[in-house]
Amino acid sequence: METEVPAQLIYSPSAVLNLFNNSISITQSKRMIQLKGVFLQGRTSAYNGYYYDTLRDESSDAQLTLIVPALIRGELQANKTITVNGFITKRVMNSSGSIQIQLTVTDLVEQTQNKYSEDDLAKIALLQAKASVGFRDVGGFIKSRIINEDRFRIAVIIGKSGIIDSDIKHQLKESAAFFDLTFFRVNLTSESELTAEMKRLDALGFDIIAVSRGGGEMMEIFNKLPVAERSIGLRALFVTAIGHKDDVSLLQQVADKAFITPTAFGTFLNETYNQTVEEAAHSKAKLVESVKTQLSANYQKQIDNLNDKLKGVEELKTGSEKLQQEKLVLMNEQIAAYRAQLEAVVHKPAVNWVYVVAAIVIGLIIGYLIKR
Repeated sequence: METEVPAQLIYSPSAVLNLFNNSISITQSKRMIQLKGVFLQGRTSAYNGYYYDTLRDESSDAQLTLIVPALIRGELQANKTITVNGFITKRVMNSSGSIQIQLTVTDLVEQTQNKYSEDDLAKIALLQAKASVGFRDVGGFIKSRIINEDRFRIAVIIGKSGIIDSDIKHQLKESAAFFDLTFFRVNLTSESELTAEMKRLDALGFDIIAVSRGGGEMMEIFNKLPVAERSIGLRALFVTAIGHKDDVSLLQQVADKAFITPTAFGTFLNETYNQTVEEAAHSKAKLVESVKTQLSANYQKQIDNLNDKLKGVEELKTGSEKLQQEKLVLMNEQIAAYRAQLEAVVHKPAVNWVYVVAAIVIGLIIGYLIKR
């Protein structure tokens, strides 16, 4: 008997969404809750007597859809922090395949000024963007160029009537000959002029761009969002030297390095130069001493090897001379013996000339050997 295979269920996207919608159940959806956030106005027209707006976190981008009755909607003001009572509802979004969480507002509890304005939130986002990109090491860059004796260019933007250029130059002292500083005067109260000059100097290939100004009034430009945004987009390293101790401006916060005064910027350049030169000189001295010690050790080893070889040659020479002396003594003894034999032959009455000739030949051979 064949086993029956159960029929496979086939769902539509809408059916799946409704399955999940029905399965999501939380305690808060069964009772009234209270929510607080920034009210953002949606469409100006109502749908079945309700407006669809947005409630956003005060300190993040998280947001929730508000379903607001027309009567309450008239009391709400955009970009203000509100506290409302309501019920959590769910809505299946067939077009996007998602389930949207909503709050149906029942009454307005409180409405206050938002802690963060739109401009504040934009500045926070800019600071986060700079943090993600990272702050570049200005000091390390300058040190590497000094060590390699590779000059670089610094553009310093100052006010049209500013005199802080002399303050910076005065602090450079003996390092002034190394640093290639050029000062550019602009209207430091004009947002468009400052951003345009930063862009122009970056296109000219300056390695460091600095914005410098002494203390005083009308410092608002350094908190302008477009100015800070321009500084983040620079290829060059960006530095500020702004003499304003009361607070830290947005431009200073996004700079790769910020100085509290123009004088401090000049002092930093001079101290970095002197410190780097001193460290380089110390490192070179240590390197020379190390190389000297190593070479001395190598030379001494070579001298010892040559002395050992020379000693071996002397010993070999002495042994050779001793061997030659022994051979000479042996040959002399043999010559003496042959001479004795020859005399004995000569004095015999009957001379055997064969022996005489043999003796002569032997004598010649011995003489040849002695000469060798």
